[in-house]
Amino acid sequence: MLTRRTRIRLALATLLAGVLAATGVMTIRGPEVLAAPPTCENTPDSTDCGLGDGNSTTQPGGPAGNPGGGGGGGGGCSWRDKPVACYIEGAGSFNANDGCYYRVADPQSNATPEGMTHYWKSCIDNNMLQDSEFLADPPALVPPDPVEIANRIRAGLTIAPPAVKISPASPGVLGLPVWMQITNDAFTAQTPPSVTEAGLTVTLVATPSEARWTMGDGSTVVCTHRGDAWTSGNGTARSTTCGYPMAGASLAGYQKAGDYQVTVQTFFDIRWSTSSDSGELADVASPATTVDYTVNELQVVNR
Repeated sequence: MLTRRTRIRLALATLLAGVLAATGVMTIRGPEVLAAPPTCENTPDSTDCGLGDGNSTTQPGGPAGNPGGGGGGGGGCSWRDKPVACYIEGAGSFNANDGCYYRVADPQSNATPEGMTHYWKSCIDNNMLQDSEFLADPPALVPPDPVEIANRIRAGLTIAPPAVKISPASPGVLGLPVWMQITNDAFTAQTPPSVTEAGLTVTLVATPSEARWTMGDGSTVVCTHRGDAWTSGNGTARSTTCGYPMAGASLAGYQKAGDYQVTVQTFFDIRWSTSSDSGELADVASPATTVDYTVNELQVVNR
């Protein structure tokens, strides 16, 4: 008696024969692999790439498997003593028991037996050709690394250069405090789109931590606020959020008249999270903005 899987393979073989007769195509891949160009992502076993190299998401240094097997844990994945990607977009997550990648078919096939789940299966030893598989129990898959995903999101962050306002406007007056302000989103928290791979959703938040102003006279002011604009009602008061000199600070401000170049750069703390874990990454800095600022002597007019 033919099993359901045998019947499916016979049907696929019939389809393959028809395709070969009509087009001469020698291999059939799943839709994602067929649509993608031949890169290391969809053919990680290529001799040009080496297992796990190129565009695939490799976790190097994984545990070595047996001569006919692989590993999937302890910080990486391997197959036949070579590191491989633990997750490949379009192929799914790695199963160290058979050297294959699995992903749940979406939508599920109408032919899926009751109590089973339809998977697409791509095996390294079979040149990553995509095959249909019906399983009652999910395979033992290695989940994607949330830190690796978070770092990819971080790499795509775009922080705008700060747009600045310095008050009083140039030229300032020697002896009067300077108020500094960032007027655009270069000091605004950012939440780029979350990324989901193999059911794992990673969210990243970039939170502004400080703005570093170099005042052109050798002094640096570090502000943890975007700053406020000076108004006539502030008089000669120092800014409490971002200024030179700032309220309560030991810096005295500009000591002589002259032309200065003021440069500001903002920095963001980066934190990632999943439904069950979280962590921090290296901070991100904006491009620097430099503006010219002139300080004049106070002119006294005698009448």
